[in-house]
Amino acid sequence: MALGSLAAGCGPAPAKPSHPATSSPRASSLPVATSAPRPLVLCPGALDETTSDRGWFALGTSAPPSSATPAPSPGVISPAAGPGATPSAVYDAEGRLVVAWAETPGVRLRRLEGGRFQDLPPISAGNVGGFGAVTLSRDSVGRVLVSFFEDTHVRVHRIEGNAVVDLSPKKPPPARVFSIPGPPRIITCPLVVQPVAPAQLAVDVEGRPLVAWAEAGIGAMRAVVHRWTGAAWVTWSSPGIGPVDACAPHTKNITLTSDPKGHPYITFRKDRAISVLAWTGSAFTTESEIVPKHDAIFMGDPWITFGPKNVHWKAWNEQVTDQGGLRYRVHVWWSDEKGSREAKQPADRPLFGQILAFAGGARPRIAVLDTSGPRSELRVVAWENDIPVELTGGPGAADFPPARSHGSLAVALPEGSAPPAVVVRGGSEIAARIWSAGAYHAPGGAAEPEDGLGRGVAEGVPPVLAMRGGKVAVAWLVDGAKRTIVVRRWTGCTWETAPELPLEPGRPGSGLRPALTIDVEGRVLLVFSTSAGGAMVVARWDGRSWEILHVARKEGAPGGPHAGQTLAFGVEMDESGAPVVGWADRAKSKLGLSRFLEQGQALRLISSDPAPVYITPAMTTDGAGRPVVGMLDWKIGAFVVYTRRLEGDRFVNLPPWTSPPTPSTGFPPERFDLAAGPSGELGLAFRWNPAEAPYVALFKGSSWTTLLAPGAAGAGDAPGPGGSPAITFDEAGGLHVAYADRASGEVLVKRFVGGAWSASGAGAAPGDSVSRSEGASVDPAIAASGEAVCVAWSEREGGEGRVLLRCRR
Repeated sequence: MALGSLAAGCGPAPAKPSHPATSSPRASSLPVATSAPRPLVLCPGALDETTSDRGWFALGTSAPPSSATPAPSPGVISPAAGPGATPSAVYDAEGRLVVAWAETPGVRLRRLEGGRFQDLPPISAGNVGGFGAVTLSRDSVGRVLVSFFEDTHVRVHRIEGNAVVDLSPKKPPPARVFSIPGPPRIITCPLVVQPVAPAQLAVDVEGRPLVAWAEAGIGAMRAVVHRWTGAAWVTWSSPGIGPVDACAPHTKNITLTSDPKGHPYITFRKDRAISVLAWTGSAFTTESEIVPKHDAIFMGDPWITFGPKNVHWKAWNEQVTDQGGLRYRVHVWWSDEKGSREAKQPADRPLFGQILAFAGGARPRIAVLDTSGPRSELRVVAWENDIPVELTGGPGAADFPPARSHGSLAVALPEGSAPPAVVVRGGSEIAARIWSAGAYHAPGGAAEPEDGLGRGVAEGVPPVLAMRGGKVAVAWLVDGAKRTIVVRRWTGCTWETAPELPLEPGRPGSGLRPALTIDVEGRVLLVFSTSAGGAMVVARWDGRSWEILHVARKEGAPGGPHAGQTLAFGVEMDESGAPVVGWADRAKSKLGLSRFLEQGQALRLISSDPAPVYITPAMTTDGAGRPVVGMLDWKIGAFVVYTRRLEGDRFVNLPPWTSPPTPSTGFPPERFDLAAGPSGELGLAFRWNPAEAPYVALFKGSSWTTLLAPGAAGAGDAPGPGGSPAITFDEAGGLHVAYADRASGEVLVKRFVGGAWSASGAGAAPGDSVSRSEGASVDPAIAASGEAVCVAWSEREGGEGRVLLRCRR
């Protein structure tokens, strides 16, 4: 990592109690903006409430007991559906969203009514499997049909009011044939297990199922379709759909669709083309043949749907090279008795991506997920009189909830006045989001939750957080043409927002994380580096206005001549109450500390030492008010952290920490956190690989102990794969580790106490996470003061991000 990105590393750990300052830093003569302070009164959610054992809560709301049943995330349909559950979603005739998924011992159903998901009677079944597992569709009057395979049996149910009616055939369809007809032959086949192509299931508008697959016939493969008439299965077949693979005849794929009359449509690959066969009532005939464009690398299976007046719609994608990368170009065609033609694409924005849903009727609709850009985009487009209409707002809809890690998703296309909806399984949780007011929102959720502090956070730059007594301060970088830093302070009952920073010192540098702390008088000290040469700025906000305490000039500061190009990575209050700033000089490859002393004096250098440009620094203050600096380095075969404690004006070297042997090579990670406990403990944490556990170590007495490392066996309740960790100590010496969980996309907090990772505690599991919110939760910061612990994090929602905060006692 280059020294230029040092300030994007970990910010300060929580400020610890210190003695009152004996003097104040010199105020700047720069003009400042002002805002009136708000009165300090107690209110629900205040951190100095005497009641302990609280769950995670937003400041300004009543804190729930940690023993209470955790409130589900907004829009959650099932908090623990299991990693194999694949949801399906559709709107019923009344515009209510219905969701189904396989869950032992059968199929679960829930319906959205009055802003809440309500249970419908579950369907008991044995082994639910097959392609898509559970499928939802609508009958001719808009009632929802549920269909799935139970082993070889076909199950079909219809939702009627609050009841679920069983329409399943009384016997399974004829058995599938896997052998090759004709006299036995001796052939030699490679010892490779080939997967069996899944049987296809469709349900017509009267609720009668159709089942299809491909099997070997005389001299060629054939398509076999079985249709339930209500009393028996009838069988139709179409020969000659391709040659027989003598070693793997069971691998031939076909697709199945039913038209409004209950007639089957099947598709199969033949050379590079895809043939579409339609049942006429007496035989299968070739309805069309889809030939890929000359530049197509691969063509996906087509989706088929139907409109009025016997109009047929088809959609498929082709893998092509576009703008130097691989993308999936989407084609949509429609045909009637006059012929076939390609539907128009949205102006200047042709469709690319994976087709998730396709529906016909008088207003054909398609849902496409494009993951080829910097952020996934879910687009829903309808055709009205052959004119494409974007239903989800175009590029502004890029960030829908599956921007977080997810296992599978389903789209419910709009029906009537019902908007597009997406159902996501992330980890074991299934949740829904519905398009409204230009973005996807959780149904029934508040438009702006009480734990939301503000919007516009720069992507990839975590917020910074500090606590002292009952006060909390949060700051985050807002990127863009008018780059600035937003600072907010919790006074005990209300949130105050600092006025805009003065422009004379320069705008904050792009992608550079600021640092902040709270002094004994409750004032917020902010340190940041500007984009103009990396000059360091120190400012203080007293609840009314900003005082610019330091601006690095060309001739000096933070500690001497020609030290203007500096990046701040921490600010703490020492035992005398004076601010101490940690900085890195990227021009001279140095790390140093500077302190404000008596009134009238400038920032004075305490110490600076050579440091490689790729060092990742962090800063904290121990229980005695002594600043501690940590430097993460990578040596051949291991990571090393060097720590130094400031005692007066003299540094004392502490024993270095060395990681277990690692095959990692190159530079250390860009984020590294350091925290100090109440009895002289130190903790460090960082992550090298998001697919593995982080490194966590504890210094106690005179030596380091590695608590967690990638590949550690038996980690149990320790932090798992995910984003960069942030750490703090509570007043009892418990070590808290906050991180964005890779599987669920939620912020979790794990606690190490009594020599082990705690097996319980609010916020430690995806079903009871700290964040439990709509967007992709990332980049947490954590701090503690007294009995309270708070976590701030950012989320991506729509075209911008936001910052949220929750606390626990």
